[in-house]
Amino acid sequence: MALRCRAVGLVFVAGLALGACATPVSQMPRAEADGVRFTVVAPTARSVAVAGDFNGWSPTAHPLKRAGRDGVWSGIVAIPEGEYRFMYVIDGKRWLTPPAADDFVRDGFGNLNGVVVVP
Repeated sequence: MALRCRAVGLVFVAGLALGACATPVSQMPRAEADGVRFTVVAPTARSVAVAGDFNGWSPTAHPLKRAGRDGVWSGIVAIPEGEYRFMYVIDGKRWLTPPAADDFVRDGFGNLNGVVVVP
C-alpha cells in the first residue's frame, strides 16, 4: 500500500522510499475510455515519460504532460488488455519506480518495476 503525502516528502511502498510527492494525488494507473492514465508527482522534472514492456521500454514513446504547477505529470496510453511492467523516466535519464502501481516485480537488474493490469 502506498502512502501519499501533502507536503514534499517520500512515498513509501512496502517500506521502501520510492519517490517524491507534493500533493495528495492518486498515482495508481487507471483504465479510462481511451487507455490507461499514468500520473506521477515529479516537482523538479523537466520531462517525464512512461516506459514499459507495452512500448519496448522506450524512454520517449509515451511522454506525459505537466498537469498544473504542483509537479503532477499525467497522460493516457492506449494499451491492450493484459498485465504490463513499467517505470517512469525523468528528464530522459533517471528511471523511477512507480510510487503506486497494481503490483511490483524485480527486473533482474536491481530495479523494481511497477505492474499495471489492464482489464
